[in-house]
Amino acid sequence: MEVEEYLGRSRLYRRLRSGPHGQFVERCATRLVEERLVRHGTWRYLDVIGGLLSWIAGRRYKLVDLDELVVERYLRHRGGRQSIQPGDRAALKRWLWVLREEGAIAPLVLPPLNPHERIFKEFDAYLRLERGLAPRSIVRHLPVIRRFLYEVCSGGAGALRKISQEDVIRYVEPHAQD
Repeated sequence: MEVEEYLGRSRLYRRLRSGPHGQFVERCATRLVEERLVRHGTWRYLDVIGGLLSWIAGRRYKLVDLDELVVERYLRHRGGRQSIQPGDRAALKRWLWVLREEGAIAPLVLPPLNPHERIFKEFDAYLRLERGLAPRSIVRHLPVIRRFLYEVCSGGAGALRKISQEDVIRYVEPHAQD
């Protein structure tokens, strides 16, 4: 209810809603109400979105041009003028998600995985599904595995099969204190 009250009184929300992308701002507001974001979080979210919309208009971008690269450019610009808050990047990701859901921008295209990234992804799935590790534990394991693969197995998946016990020992001895 607090978010709905805030949106009802907010000049920022009214300004964004009456702008050229108002229907998307309304869709985001609906999502914020569903997620029960607190008042300050709602204001911050709308402020970041409003800043992005003003920035793209000033740079003659169109809404359909928005993607993660444009958002990163905007964040660099914004960071030069004011501090970036922890929730800003998440707010912009949420905004892109809503725009994609509404068909206003192109779907996210993930770059193809290199051989090491494929191994990390499979190892992540193994730790999660086979070993039952929590996401927080997995995050702690992956940097060690990443370093191991880059040092011992630079050839990708094919070289992974050739790792010997001696290779593991040669890696573990100098890194035991890590």
